Amino acid sequence: MKWQEILALWWQQQQRFLPELRAQAKRYGHIEDASSLPQRVLEQSAPIFVLSTGRAGTQYLTNLFGELPGFHAEHEPQPELLYTSRWAYEHRSQSNLLEAAFLAARYELLRNAYLANQRYVETNNRLSFLAAGIAQCLPNAKFIHLVRHPEAFVRSGLQRRWYSNDHLTDEGRLQVPHALQDAQAEEKIAWLWNETNTQIAAFGDSIGSKRFLELQSEQLFKEIEVNKVLFTFLESAYPGEAFIRQQQAQPKNKSRKNPEKLVLSGRWKAHVPFAESRGYQL
Repeated sequence: MKWQEILALWWQQQQRFLPELRAQAKRYGHIEDASSLPQRVLEQSAPIFVLSTGRAGTQYLTNLFGELPGFHAEHEPQPELLYTSRWAYEHRSQSNLLEAAFLAARYELLRNAYLANQRYVETNNRLSFLAAGIAQCLPNAKFIHLVRHPEAFVRSGLQRRWYSNDHLTDEGRLQVPHALQDAQAEEKIAWLWNETNTQIAAFGDSIGSKRFLELQSEQLFKEIEVNKVLFTFLESAYPGEAFIRQQQAQPKNKSRKNPEKLVLSGRWKAHVPFAESRGYQL
């Protein structure tokens, strides 16, 4: 991270520091019927969760909702849930465990947004395999499945040395099947893309279209109509074309390096059948 980026992040945090202190003081003031607050938060909140593989353009949605009144948008709040994401995948059939893990990590953030009369939005891909638990404890929650072209994802993962097993983030990476243990990294990353998107899509089928919307990031970044579909799905006022165009023109967490220079063998293509089902050309 460049020092300019560090300085910008530090300044953003400073800008939030005093308002958060004031909000905290207000929260710990007088509240009517505090003992029933958790029930009200869970039953009445209508949060939005963006499910994805990561590296799918979630920063766009973070910025978009972060600029709109009435929303509280988080991209990667603490706790990070790095290993928890992998754990949730391995226990994905046990929705009660997923619900407990989610509430332990995020209830306070949901509560704070509720008390501030804001709609909570989180775009952290680490929540993707906790979705069944989230849907169970938050009946009004809605989910956006953001899908990115697999080749772009594979290149991004290779650039970050995923599955090299020599840096911290690999502790939270899904473990590939035994048949892929000795495969190339690009094949493992492709399997990760396919497995994650397949599991998210299956979750969407289980809760229905009133609560689940799948979007392709390439379209979201360019097309006005897709953004209109998004706000219609969320039952929220459309902020207008000028605002959307402004958001689309902003950088979307691009890497300083050029992943297009990476040479791929093409063997990754055999591991992404989900791509064909979504009309992606390989």
